Amino acid sequence: MFFSTIISLTSLGLSPIIGPLGRPAQAWFLNQIMRKHPQLAKTLHDGSNVKPFTVSTLLDRYGRPHKAGDWLREGQECWLRVTTIGGDLSEVLMTSILKNLPNTLTLYKMDFRIEGYTLNPREYPWAGQTAFIELAQDSLHLQESREVRMEFVSPTAFRSNGNDISIPSPQQIFRSLWKKWNAFCPEVMQLDDRWPNFFADCILVSELTAVNTVRWEFAEGTRGAATGFTGTVGFTLLPKAKVPKKWQPYWDGADVVMQSLARFAFYSGVGHHTTIGMGQARIIPNQRPVSGLNKSPTSTRSRK
Repeated sequence: MFFSTIISLTSLGLSPIIGPLGRPAQAWFLNQIMRKHPQLAKTLHDGSNVKPFTVSTLLDRYGRPHKAGDWLREGQECWLRVTTIGGDLSEVLMTSILKNLPNTLTLYKMDFRIEGYTLNPREYPWAGQTAFIELAQDSLHLQESREVRMEFVSPTAFRSNGNDISIPSPQQIFRSLWKKWNAFCPEVMQLDDRWPNFFADCILVSELTAVNTVRWEFAEGTRGAATGFTGTVGFTLLPKAKVPKKWQPYWDGADVVMQSLARFAFYSGVGHHTTIGMGQARIIPNQRPVSGLNKSPTSTRSRK
């Protein structure tokens, strides 16, 4: 299972936000795992492979990151988002961490009271839960499935040949999602190694709305800063007649792959530094399901 858990917080004092808080938020999350599963926490921290989780910076009620220079009032609500896409970690999150949340939380000298958590998107738009098979099944039942729109709410960037790329390239975006998908999906749902090159040749950017380059100066840590893009980006799969001949055997079903990966982004994040708040993304629905599965996520609004 994938989980997108929203942790509700209340500020305990008047505090300025001096930068993105993804690093201390990640440290807090790993410390919660360390309390019950120290070996898992060490593996998540030290491992160089694709990480099966994301952690956001501090969010407002709409899922947008608070900006450096914002002030939090005493008693003001704010939120953290943690997503998990690895089976073992998802189980630990549900059975150990969320059931034993502490009463308070400190992020870079800012104190909060933890009010509870939710997985219910009706309570918070960036909450939810699903699984690989459900993502694929949902993508099968879409009209106009050759188009998808994605909203990137925190800076999104990619590493390539030692350089940062902060433009919404279909090849970079879908390669990132393909890599994370294959790292954690069941063997029968593995995607062929040729898909990233297919994305580069056969998916076009069809919309750029309010796309900007944003630089984050991290509030804590030694790596300094990162730059990425935010905004809404639309993607379109070329008609089969316009696809290069070598890719035509892949075209049938390519819309399902594109849609599945785009939906996966909600849980996996996109690009690098997703464990410290970057690459938070979701689809913007503009397609009506013909039929399909409607899952009602479990909700635990408050643990008190």
